[in-house]
Amino acid sequence: MTIRGEDLLIMGAWGLLVGSLIDTIGQTQQTLTGTDLGKDLIIKGNGIESFGNSLQAIGRTKLLPPEPELSEIYSILGCWLEAAGNSTNAIGVEIEVNVSEDEGIKIDTLGSGVQALGAAFEAVGASLTEDSSFRSLSIKGNSFISLGSLLESIGNIFVINNKTEIGEQILLVGSWIQVIGSFILVHAITLEVESISSSKIESSNLSYYNYNTR
Repeated sequence: MTIRGEDLLIMGAWGLLVGSLIDTIGQTQQTLTGTDLGKDLIIKGNGIESFGNSLQAIGRTKLLPPEPELSEIYSILGCWLEAAGNSTNAIGVEIEVNVSEDEGIKIDTLGSGVQALGAAFEAVGASLTEDSSFRSLSIKGNSFISLGSLLESIGNIFVINNKTEIGEQILLVGSWIQVIGSFILVHAITLEVESISSSKIESSNLSYYNYNTR
């Protein structure tokens, strides 16, 4: 059975939300306790987020028309960049725990930066689409995710420079901002999928009408 692009978009959005929640719970535990408690959840959360971003990228690719718009290219590129950033985050935290703390944090910082760039591409892609019920929500959701990821990158830089307390607080704020963005994005993509489905039904009805009035 072939999974439709619209279904992949919805699955990806929910995957992103679940992953960001798990990541944020882990970051909250780590910040409040001042220990490594919660890092396992951060690794798992980022892995789930990466999977969700990948589903979104594949879904958008399946929905591409023969002559894609620049907005669609930006959105797909953004999804893949986010997937790469979240995967890098997971790898970085794993290295931080099991190999080298400094190297792991540096990799995690890079991952958050790439994720911020990816979400920014998605926000720009959404801004280039025609005015619709989901356009503003897509811009807001991806902007929140981009801002949250950027804050996480900044937080890690503070940690690297031995300003751990403020760095952890910035990381926590960044995590929660991403959760807010993910909630908004689920709503935006739900509206987008409804719009796509309505367009397909209208197109099908028009084709049927034209065929039967020949």
